[in-house]
Amino acid sequence: MTGLSGSGKSHYVRALKERMGDKVSIVGFDDYYRPLEDQHIDAYGEANYDLPNALYHERFYEDLRQLIAYNPVLIKKYQFENYDAPEQTEIISPAPVLLVEGLFVLEFSSVDSLLDYRIFIDCDTQLCFDRRIKRDVKFRGIPHKRSLHQWEHHVMPAYEQFISPHKERCDLVVQNDGPVHEDVEYIIDRILAHADASIVAELGNI
Repeated sequence: MTGLSGSGKSHYVRALKERMGDKVSIVGFDDYYRPLEDQHIDAYGEANYDLPNALYHERFYEDLRQLIAYNPVLIKKYQFENYDAPEQTEIISPAPVLLVEGLFVLEFSSVDSLLDYRIFIDCDTQLCFDRRIKRDVKFRGIPHKRSLHQWEHHVMPAYEQFISPHKERCDLVVQNDGPVHEDVEYIIDRILAHADASIVAELGNI
């Protein structure tokens, strides 16, 4: 699952988890960011986290392979711009459905090769902008000015270069402008329609 920052990916992920319970495991590419010292610094002196190489894509790929093989993985939760926060780890257990979410999940051919079904969450750009600014300032403690800079110089250029071009090859494009419940039910129907019969049997009556 991919889409522009603020498009509602995390909202859909939470809704799917609530609906499917332990039948789905979630892996977010956002937990694989490299440390600040490894990030590209733009011409204004700001670290640019909106580049594919800002993340440990090799580690992400290997963890996905382990989960597909039904082996649990231990990940370190990324703390956005909170470098003094205590380290948090999480064990992700395998499940019949593995939901992979992030900005650049389709940009790396190795990761993309592991995916059976691709979902693009589409949304009005102004709404995405409003959500992003609110999230940065209120929940991540990022100054308003820096958040605006990131949107203009990092977020939108990355979307146009690395995310939007994959939209046309996604199996499903969800327009996030209505009831999420209906979209979630449709996504689950699509999962069932494309899953192997053995996986459908494991899912049961979800």
